[in-house]
Amino acid sequence: MTVSDELYENLALMKQLGESFSDVIDRLVHRRKVKTFYGSLRGSKFLDELESEVKRGRKESKQREFK
Repeated sequence: MTVSDELYENLALMKQLGESFSDVIDRLVHRRKVKTFYGSLRGSKFLDELESEVKRGRKESKQREFK
Protein backbone atom coordinates (compact mmCIF):
# COMPACT_ATOMS: atom_id res chain seq x y z
CA MET A 1 0.00 0.00 0.00
CA THR A 2 1.26 3.45 -0.80
CA VAL A 3 0.12 6.88 0.31
CA SER A 4 0.91 10.28 -1.09
CA ASP A 5 3.73 12.31 0.47
CA GLU A 6 1.19 14.89 1.65
CA LEU A 7 -0.95 12.27 3.40
CA TYR A 8 2.14 10.71 4.98
CA GLU A 9 3.19 14.10 6.36
CA ASN A 10 -0.31 14.76 7.73
CA LEU A 11 -0.42 11.35 9.42
CA ALA A 12 3.06 11.93 10.85
CA LEU A 13 1.85 15.20 12.39
CA MET A 14 -1.14 13.40 13.94
CA LYS A 15 0.94 10.62 15.49
CA GLN A 16 1.06 10.61 19.26
CA LEU A 17 3.96 9.31 21.31
CA GLY A 18 4.28 5.56 20.82
CA GLU A 19 1.66 5.38 18.06
CA SER A 20 2.20 3.62 14.76
CA PHE A 21 0.71 4.87 11.51
CA SER A 22 -1.81 2.02 11.77
CA ASP A 23 -2.80 3.29 15.22
CA VAL A 24 -3.37 6.80 13.83
CA ILE A 25 -5.52 5.50 10.98
CA ASP A 26 -7.49 3.26 13.37
CA ARG A 27 -8.12 6.21 15.72
CA LEU A 28 -9.35 8.38 12.84
CA VAL A 29 -11.64 5.65 11.49
CA HIS A 30 -13.10 5.01 14.97
CA ARG A 31 -13.75 8.75 15.43
CA ARG A 32 -15.64 8.82 12.13
CA LYS A 33 -17.77 5.82 13.16
CA VAL A 34 -18.69 7.55 16.42
CA LYS A 35 -19.68 10.73 14.56
CA THR A 36 -21.98 8.67 12.33
CA PHE A 37 -24.13 7.80 15.34
CA TYR A 38 -23.89 11.16 17.09
CA GLY A 39 -27.37 12.60 17.54
CA SER A 40 -29.16 9.47 16.30
CA LEU A 41 -31.22 9.26 19.53
CA ARG A 42 -32.31 12.90 19.45
CA GLY A 43 -36.05 13.13 20.01
CA SER A 44 -36.43 9.47 20.98
CA LYS A 45 -38.46 8.26 23.94
CA PHE A 46 -35.45 6.29 25.17
CA LEU A 47 -33.28 9.41 25.35
CA ASP A 48 -36.01 11.33 27.19
CA GLU A 49 -36.35 8.51 29.75
CA LEU A 50 -32.57 8.26 30.15
CA GLU A 51 -32.27 12.00 30.72
CA SER A 52 -35.05 11.88 33.34
CA GLU A 53 -33.33 9.02 35.17
CA VAL A 54 -30.00 10.85 35.20
CA LYS A 55 -31.62 14.02 36.56
CA ARG A 56 -33.50 12.01 39.22
CA GLY A 57 -30.29 10.25 40.23
CA ARG A 58 -28.46 13.55 40.56
CA LYS A 59 -31.19 14.97 42.82
CA GLU A 60 -31.19 11.88 45.03
CA SER A 61 -27.42 11.56 45.36
CA LYS A 62 -25.72 12.88 48.45
CA GLN A 63 -23.60 15.94 48.01
CA ARG A 64 -20.04 15.67 49.29
CA GLU A 65 -18.58 18.32 51.48
CA PHE A 66 -14.97 19.20 50.84
CA LYS A 67 -12.90 20.48 53.73
